[in-house]
Amino acid sequence: MSRQAQPSLWLSDIRAVVFDLDGTLAHSNPDFPAIRQALGLTAGQDILAHIAGLPAAEQADAMATVHHYEMAASHQAEWIGGAAELLQFVQQIPLPTAILTRNMRQAAQLTLSRLGLSVDVLLTREDAPAKPDPAGLIHIMQIWQLAPHQVLYVGDYLFDLQTAHSAGCRSALYCPEGKPDYGDLADLLVPCYFEFIDLWRGAE
Repeated sequence: MSRQAQPSLWLSDIRAVVFDLDGTLAHSNPDFPAIRQALGLTAGQDILAHIAGLPAAEQADAMATVHHYEMAASHQAEWIGGAAELLQFVQQIPLPTAILTRNMRQAAQLTLSRLGLSVDVLLTREDAPAKPDPAGLIHIMQIWQLAPHQVLYVGDYLFDLQTAHSAGCRSALYCPEGKPDYGDLADLLVPCYFEFIDLWRGAE
């Protein structure tokens, strides 16, 4: 089914939901500009890809910088408006839920603990190749034994849409500040989680 299809035509087919974490469920994004400045990167440069390309002797120090900022952000994590209600709605349908994040496991678990957030599966970059590699999402589908069209991935950034597209899954882009340049890659644009819940409820 094309991305132009009305969500009401496919939302009822969804059998599981995978969420990004930082910027999607929680206000817990690390200070990426500060990380890039500390590592000598330009705006928009992929931090993890840069570190992976460094000599082995330099990778540990670079990753320690990333860890510092990730943990600092997780210590201040708060729910994004409507995210808790969306997660509760999905879990009460009931559908299985997962989180697939580029964050480190320690920081992700801290965010979940602060928010009292619980999902069936949590995969971090320590468990699977970092997004936009679709391996983590494919692994989650294998756990649940679901076809790609039955899984919805909810995220807030280009990497999330690329991951869902590569895995063959549906994608919803949380974009409260308006449609970004890459918004056309999403099956559904979500400026407000409460409106998304109403839309989904109407498609059941």
